Amino acid sequence: MNYKPEDYKGSAEFCHLHNHTVFSTLDGVATPEQYAEQCYERGYPAMSATEHGHMASVPDMYLAFRNYGVKYIPGCEIYFNDYEYGSNCENLQNRQKFVNNEGKIRQLRSEDPYLYERYARNRHLTILAKNEVGFENLLKLTTQAHNDQYGAGRTKFPRIGFERLCEFKEGLIILSGCLNGPVAHELRLKQIKSYGKDEDGNKTEKVVWNSDEDHWGEVGRFKAAARWVKEFKREFGEDYFIELQMPGLPEIHDAEAFRKLIALADHYNVKTVLANDCHYLNREDFMLQKIMMAVAQEKTIDDPDLFHVNSDEQYMKTRPELWSMFKNGEYSDGIGNTEFETMCDNTLLIADRCEELSIDTSPKTPEIEDAPAKLKKIVAQKLVELGLHKIDRKFLIDGKEVGYKEQATIELKRFIDKGFASYFLITRDLVQYGKKQGWPFSPRGSAGGSLVCYLLGIHVIDPMLWGLSFDRFLSPSRGGYMLDVRMPG
Repeated sequence: MNYKPEDYKGSAEFCHLHNHTVFSTLDGVATPEQYAEQCYERGYPAMSATEHGHMASVPDMYLAFRNYGVKYIPGCEIYFNDYEYGSNCENLQNRQKFVNNEGKIRQLRSEDPYLYERYARNRHLTILAKNEVGFENLLKLTTQAHNDQYGAGRTKFPRIGFERLCEFKEGLIILSGCLNGPVAHELRLKQIKSYGKDEDGNKTEKVVWNSDEDHWGEVGRFKAAARWVKEFKREFGEDYFIELQMPGLPEIHDAEAFRKLIALADHYNVKTVLANDCHYLNREDFMLQKIMMAVAQEKTIDDPDLFHVNSDEQYMKTRPELWSMFKNGEYSDGIGNTEFETMCDNTLLIADRCEELSIDTSPKTPEIEDAPAKLKKIVAQKLVELGLHKIDRKFLIDGKEVGYKEQATIELKRFIDKGFASYFLITRDLVQYGKKQGWPFSPRGSAGGSLVCYLLGIHVIDPMLWGLSFDRFLSPSRGGYMLDVRMPG
């Protein structure tokens, strides 16, 4: 029988708890405003944004959902290493040799491919902040994860382990994660392969672990998954949930994992929660998201090595649409409608458990010690370096005749009086770093009319020679200014 959404007779209420916006760069398609509008129109009580490894969407999500009167739940899909930390690790002494040592890691790859694959991999874990303490702890976790990244070059990941997570667990709700989570991954993992190249440069693969074998003390996939459920249940209690997803990927045994997750949840008395891992609003946005991921990986959309969820099911489904997916797929084999209703109602339970937070979204510019003096010094040195301090010529700028030193003095006073000395020093550092990487930059609007920005190297056109306006953008009557510098990503 083909079940259609209109056949569903249950409640329409739902809360999407695992979602990606455009802030999950080149992975999420929908904007915070679009999600907020959809929640408002559908009558949903709340929603979270769980970007990959960071919380950059917090200000936009908070403001968008506040405008629509819908509760916003801060969250993050963190990168979680399920080998490096915790009592689940059978070889704590081994990981000490390789933490933050890329040379040793490369050595490990050749000496013990299995151990390397376990150490190098990054599982996904969904974390939500249920109150202000949880929000602060999640910020601490994501910040520390970026300070302790694993990998090299473009493949670095800001990850954390179980010990660090437990250290800042207060106020957090943990969902067990997607199919790449520490629990679900064990339930669908049949073998681990090591990849390399032969003498001719052709790709090779070698099976270094099978689920039927004993290796490093791990006995069976189901037992490994069960250990993680017990660990999280012990630490987080009623704030730990088994996350269920239906991405429509039979080739990676998603329905089998779905049913086994429910069996684990029943056995260990852990509540289940249904998530859709939304990356876009509508089904037809799937191809756009696939193109974005291809751009991020510098591959074509038909490249067999493109890492992508090859399914168009990660759109913002309604509860009736989720029900039809559940009924029409193998997910419901042996599982009744009551279980489905419970896993949906538990999204509302979490939404109710999470407090509505008041988040300060004002700019948080770090303060540099003696920033005004440092800014003046750099500008003065650059004037001398370019020989501009000797030029007596006057230029007509914003209706006034000024020289280089005079215009620099005017702008510096404005920057410093408005408290932006640190801001411009930081912007200069970012631009200098980007230029070393070969990134193109382009300042927008009247920022290009600033002599100080030119002397700082933020842009490359001398605004004095072209009579570019500084006052129009930075006039005190306009309440200050912000410099908008465009760069890739």
